[in-house]
Amino acid sequence: MRTAPEVPPRSETGRTGPVLAIVLLGTFMAILDVAVVNVAIPAIRSDLHTSYGGVELVISAYTLTYAALLVTGGRLGDLYGRKRLFITGLLVFSAASALCGAAPGVGVLVTARALQGVGGALLYPQVLAIIQVTFTGERRGRALGTFGAVIGIASIAGQLVGGGLLAADVFGLGWRAVFLVNIPVGLLAAVAAWRVLPHDEPAEDTQLDRTGVALAAAFLLLLCVPLLEGRDLGWPPWLLACLVAALPTGVLFLTYERRLGERGGQPLVPVDLFRNRGFALGVPVAALFMMSYGGFLLTLAVHLQSGLGYSPLRAALTYTPAAVGFFVTSLLAPRLVPLLGRHVLTFGLVTAALGLFGAAATVEAAGAGLQAWQLAPTLLVTGLGQGFAMSPLVGTIIAGVEPRDAGAGAGVVTTTLQTGNVLGVALIGLLYFTVLGSAGTPTASAHAFAVVLPVCAALLLVASVLMARLPAPLGEASNALIERLPGWASGFAYSMFLMTGGRIGDRLFNDVFQHFRERRLRRLDEAPSGYGDFLAYYFDRHGDDGGWLAYLQREALAYGKGAVPHEEQRTEVIQAQVDEIRRRQRDGVLGERLDPELLRLLSFATASYPRLVPQVTRMMTGLDADDPRFRQRWADFLRAVGGAVEEAARERQGPA
Repeated sequence: MRTAPEVPPRSETGRTGPVLAIVLLGTFMAILDVAVVNVAIPAIRSDLHTSYGGVELVISAYTLTYAALLVTGGRLGDLYGRKRLFITGLLVFSAASALCGAAPGVGVLVTARALQGVGGALLYPQVLAIIQVTFTGERRGRALGTFGAVIGIASIAGQLVGGGLLAADVFGLGWRAVFLVNIPVGLLAAVAAWRVLPHDEPAEDTQLDRTGVALAAAFLLLLCVPLLEGRDLGWPPWLLACLVAALPTGVLFLTYERRLGERGGQPLVPVDLFRNRGFALGVPVAALFMMSYGGFLLTLAVHLQSGLGYSPLRAALTYTPAAVGFFVTSLLAPRLVPLLGRHVLTFGLVTAALGLFGAAATVEAAGAGLQAWQLAPTLLVTGLGQGFAMSPLVGTIIAGVEPRDAGAGAGVVTTTLQTGNVLGVALIGLLYFTVLGSAGTPTASAHAFAVVLPVCAALLLVASVLMARLPAPLGEASNALIERLPGWASGFAYSMFLMTGGRIGDRLFNDVFQHFRERRLRRLDEAPSGYGDFLAYYFDRHGDDGGWLAYLQREALAYGKGAVPHEEQRTEVIQAQVDEIRRRQRDGVLGERLDPELLRLLSFATASYPRLVPQVTRMMTGLDADDPRFRQRWADFLRAVGGAVEEAARERQGPA
């Protein structure tokens, strides 16, 4: 499957800094607006005289359209160019923000929030694609690490910025300021993007699954809108009919996607992915986690402000321990993944559940007299657990998926995350307001909040059980696509990298393989002519391929005798090496009776063996394969072996 042609990476001295700053600014805006509305809920409800169901729809309208169109945004970037779609997304987002700020009623605000989701879905998938084609090597790793950090900071800032703007009441705008602040930032970013971002050309054969998009959007609307609005509207028959119609619509969507894939099309959701047991179990884990997370954030904001009368800023500061904990463990989790694998997620899910249980006990005991400091310890524990769970979530779920399906799998998981967020807001919010009833007193709010927190915790515990049932993928502690990222950023950056809904994961694999291919072909020209010197040179240069060799080890176990990704391209490299042996035979360096294919196989195995099985090397010699003393011994041995092969070849060819 072709993707949009990539522009050559800019030089180290090029304008890569401004490129990164611009795309990260777009990322910051998109993530910020997911969280910023929570602290403005009471102000919006009071000013627009709407119900809590209406405000929930304000929150969910953004997430709904974002979830429905995220994969489509990646495809549109392939069709029309990443730069063009990024700028279009910024302009749509800015215009929608202006409409949010000017909304005279909740209906217009919901529509504007949906348009914001469209803008976010257009710009967000392009961010990682632009980073991928602009940066190379370690600079790309640093850029992806910065990208991950920006997401964490934006998640925290969403609460604090919203609370600060509401507290400052800028120009008397009240809650409208949290949206209007996006306009100058978005417009400046769009102008800068037009001048600075690299140009790219559309792909020729990317297809847009319009029917799939329409069916997915219809399913999400039929399912979520009744859950959000049903309680306030008294569950009228038309809403119940919508809820009932959601099931056949979902079945129709999956049936259409399966048939489209069978016809050789490009479905929005490759249904075949669910034949993978790990993926099929992992997707519900993503949904359950975000249901808990979305419901927790909504009810926390409502309880603190509407229930206890906290100011927006005080409510934001109360949430800060959870946000800080989330950010810290998001960066710490990659260090634990090599030791614990997917169990890092299990640990995170259980830890977050314990934090929520503790918060429920604290809220129930304190009642209407709850102080922020009393809630801080349990919120910190909750945030720490959520960070451990979220950071490696996507990468773990798709670990057993074939590399060519990594991008598509990530798109499914990301859409599931956003859908789970909507369902959490709807279902947990429905439970909270049902328990709260019409009283609305601080004591009633405390009781309702104490009821929903264990439910949020239970969702996490169910997710942890499913996570424990996930089959352990071979080599689960690492992934070929993150070998080139620095250890401190790899898990978080890779998880966020895959949360784009596009085929960027496969692009990164292509990039890794292309660098490997170029290095191998370049070595053919650089290698000494003598066979022994060639083997020693080959082993020495193999030290540059540590990440690739580690991937080959896992791949050999995972695929066995089956075809491997990009096998035809690999055959091209191997054939070039065989041709080089034939050239040496024509030059008289090697005997003609030596089989070129088998000699190439012997050369690869002999030169690569110590680094492919370093444990055996250490047990046999007491030295590490990269120890200078071993390298010298092995190089001398390879020269001796090569010299013996050449001598034997000359002796056999002599009489002939």
